[in-house]
Amino acid sequence: MTQTTSLLRTTRLDNGLQVVTERNPSQRSASVTWLVPGGSACDPLDRGDGWATLLSEFLLRGAGELDSRGFSDALDRLGMRRSVTADTYHQHVNATLAGGELLAGLDRLVDLVRLPRFPEAALDAVRSLCLQELAGVEDDPASYAGIRLDEIRFPSPFNRHGFGEKEHLEAATLSDLQSHWNEVARPDGSILAIAGDVDHDQVMELLEARCADWSGIGPTPAPASAAIGGRLGIERDTSQVHVGIGLTGPVASDPDQLAFRTAIGVLGGGSSSRLFLDVRERRGLAYSVSARYSEGFALGACTISAGTTPERVAETLERIDAVLEEFDAGPTDEEVTRIAVGLRAGGLMQQEHGPARARQLALDIFRRGHARSTAELLTEFDGIDADDVRRVVSTRMGPSWRAEASRCLLGPANVIAEVGGTGA
Repeated sequence: MTQTTSLLRTTRLDNGLQVVTERNPSQRSASVTWLVPGGSACDPLDRGDGWATLLSEFLLRGAGELDSRGFSDALDRLGMRRSVTADTYHQHVNATLAGGELLAGLDRLVDLVRLPRFPEAALDAVRSLCLQELAGVEDDPASYAGIRLDEIRFPSPFNRHGFGEKEHLEAATLSDLQSHWNEVARPDGSILAIAGDVDHDQVMELLEARCADWSGIGPTPAPASAAIGGRLGIERDTSQVHVGIGLTGPVASDPDQLAFRTAIGVLGGGSSSRLFLDVRERRGLAYSVSARYSEGFALGACTISAGTTPERVAETLERIDAVLEEFDAGPTDEEVTRIAVGLRAGGLMQQEHGPARARQLALDIFRRGHARSTAELLTEFDGIDADDVRRVVSTRMGPSWRAEASRCLLGPANVIAEVGGTGA
């Protein structure tokens, strides 16, 4: 089945693989994002936390008839920039290359997904890289506070940070990884998006030839337990205190998501936001303070982050709470207009960047069930309405929303004890 909107075309193969392409006549390059089931939430709960990151290291180390060096050389000869990264649900296979080399490059990417070599000689090096990355998560206190916040705010397995657990990484075998990839990397649940210099019919001809015998349904992770919630204090001998506050938000398919995103922009998106002006600009309590919204497939989230000193952390938290309470009245028309203009400009620039556009097309299919054209996106931004944003604030961001927030603080033990939180 094929659907066409201007230069945007989507096709679902009989085996479930979804393909979306958007031809841009002004571009000479093509960018690819292939979402393949096998993200961190797909890892076995009892022994596999970290398999996804091991797989993302392994997948570029040889495929089809080519060993690691041969495969790398073949991609280099095509001028392909490539990467494989894991998120919660998928392995993201990303590539950008000249449009004239797209079909040859796509042929190699099919090998990567369907016929990875998993060389035994690479296991120790792959494991070492992943363990080094895990060991470094505490090097950035602000990021580490965010990781620990996610552990208590989200239900398992969506609370995984993606770096894995040391014991699971050390115990993983090559057979474990091969069997797991063969189980999860299935066409039904895979989404291939290509933006730029692309011919949809030629892409489909290649995929139908290479993927006709590929079958199966990839996993869709579901919550295995309730979120822990509450407060977490992380005791560290630091000169700064890092604050993370986790609140709920709409999922990507929710009709309120754009109005909610606009509201969060007013609240904490940039130097004109309410949190920035109150906490940093007027009172000088925190050297950084912001709020961001992350839409998702099954979970949406709003995160408020701040960095301050031990002497000012209590007042910083008081002012953040005060700004949130004051926001119950909703944003002004001028505030909504300012954020709407910024969202539209950012969205327009993203459409002109091939890799970002391919990624957005793929995530649209996954999170919303359909890909949006540039015209559709701009129409959505143009339709942002101040009264609708105020409605969302009053119905979804009131006292009960604030009461359910999870909080994480990282700093000296005496500060953690003073402001509350379970030490860790």
